Amino acid sequence: MTSVRLLDAKRSRLGVWGPLVLLAVVPLVDPNSYRISVWTFIVINLIVVLGLDLLLGFCGQLSLGHGVFVSVGAYVSAFLTTKSGWSGWAALPVGMAVAGATALLIAVPAMRLRGYYLAMATLGFPVVFDAFIRNWSDFTGGSSGIFSVPRLSLGRYTLKDQVPYFFLVLAILGGVTFLVSQIANSRFGLSLRAIHRDETAAQARGIDVYGTKIAVFVLSAVLAALSGSLYVHYVGFVSPQTFGIYYSIMLVVMLVVGGAGRIWGGMVGTIILMWLPELLRATSTWEPIIFGAVLALIMVFSPAGIAGLWKRRPSTTADPGLENAGAPSSSCEPGSAGAGLRTRSTASTLLTIEDLGKDFGGVRAVDGLRYSLRTGEIKAIIGPNGAGKSTALALIAGGIVSDRGRIWLDGHSIERLPAHARARLGIGKTFQHVRLVHDLTILENVMLGVHAIRRANRSNLRGDGAARTLIDRVGLGPVADRYPVEVNQYQCRLAELAAAIAGDPRLLLLDEPAAGLSKAEVDQLAGLLRAERENGRSIILVDHVMQLVLDLADEILVLDYGVPIAEGTPEGILNDPRVRSAYLGVKRAANA
Repeated sequence: MTSVRLLDAKRSRLGVWGPLVLLAVVPLVDPNSYRISVWTFIVINLIVVLGLDLLLGFCGQLSLGHGVFVSVGAYVSAFLTTKSGWSGWAALPVGMAVAGATALLIAVPAMRLRGYYLAMATLGFPVVFDAFIRNWSDFTGGSSGIFSVPRLSLGRYTLKDQVPYFFLVLAILGGVTFLVSQIANSRFGLSLRAIHRDETAAQARGIDVYGTKIAVFVLSAVLAALSGSLYVHYVGFVSPQTFGIYYSIMLVVMLVVGGAGRIWGGMVGTIILMWLPELLRATSTWEPIIFGAVLALIMVFSPAGIAGLWKRRPSTTADPGLENAGAPSSSCEPGSAGAGLRTRSTASTLLTIEDLGKDFGGVRAVDGLRYSLRTGEIKAIIGPNGAGKSTALALIAGGIVSDRGRIWLDGHSIERLPAHARARLGIGKTFQHVRLVHDLTILENVMLGVHAIRRANRSNLRGDGAARTLIDRVGLGPVADRYPVEVNQYQCRLAELAAAIAGDPRLLLLDEPAAGLSKAEVDQLAGLLRAERENGRSIILVDHVMQLVLDLADEILVLDYGVPIAEGTPEGILNDPRVRSAYLGVKRAANA
């Protein structure tokens, strides 16, 4: 298994750096000045596409207006060098800074939108910027643009020739590629992919979804501005028509055709789509038809782009001990159901809830919920389907904002905090339906939980020792490098539990963790949860598997139509007529 993953990593590095190596030999094998000029434009556009890949391919945020930030970089560099006498190298970072500030102003409202709404909002940026440029003619030259922008210089040497400038932008592209690849393979990169696939699960792991979106939007805009500055110092001219709506859309097309989320995919897509019009010039009448047909064929036969033709290698190699994957280590080996004495904590109160409520339209999902939990205590919430159990957990975790009531965690009021902030304060959560990022391995999914640990000295992605230790503890060591689709339901449940524990929470909220498990698996899960209680964690358990509830819970709260109807020991709850009526109905409860 490890050798397979190392081989995939080597192939990934080859895919990223291979195109750059090939680009470096272009002037040596083809000294034609026109073709070198085309390659120079390609390299400049690759810088934009790489930044856009972080935003769209990794984070899943579609921007149809990124040409605006390329224009900002170009115009700032052009203005400062032609009208203020700055050097190109001094103007370049100013353009990036202005683009970053502009992107921040745009991202604050725009990143609250999702999907098509975000795409439509960003589509308006080029229109607004175009009007701004044309009307602020004293500084931008209006519709005529800015002319005679000087070339960049290295000391006294001005980069007038094609080849030196090509190698300059190629060197800058190499630095950008290194930066983007480092981000993509960092913990921040993991958070981007988690946001792309499941924002709710990402928040539960302590990831600031909104803040992360803003950060990657600004970063991609800064890289776009760098590209714009390099362009204007190469061409010497910029106008409102240079980077319009069509250009912004073509950036997205290049990325999607090549393969978003795969760094080398965006590179290949950019090279193909920028050379295709050049190759079709001889057949100008047929150019739109051929160009459109090529795009259609690629997207029909490979919706994930050209890079999607090379799928990740499945983990088909058998691993020693795979049959036992999912069995806990000896340090937390469970006994049989009901084994051991249940101990009640005498520690201080960790969680307090007063009159918590949530309405969905005219339906009161939860109403008048009062609850408390002590450190090291396990409580269960049960009730019929639709009783409000999952909603109650979501209200505690912050996935749903309450309409009324108060929540205190260790004395701190948290009812108005977002979900990621509550996770960082010590709340871990699993979901009714397993929510793992399916294009991350089991190990990477568990590492996402580390976001909830508020420590400045958190290790980088390669420092995965703690995550592997946790995976071994829950019995998933043999499948740590597999993907969720390659393991069974119980192993996915354990992986989600491990991801929640990875944030070192004081309170675990478990929503039907035993759903779909066999009796033996339920027994193993019970043993794991006992071990977590021994580690000082408090647990609120929602489940319909009464074997698990009765085995673990110190107390049980019963909800019916969102209202608490009973609370007490497992024995008392089983004999409570209100509970029997809620589950069986009045007549059947009377005959039971």
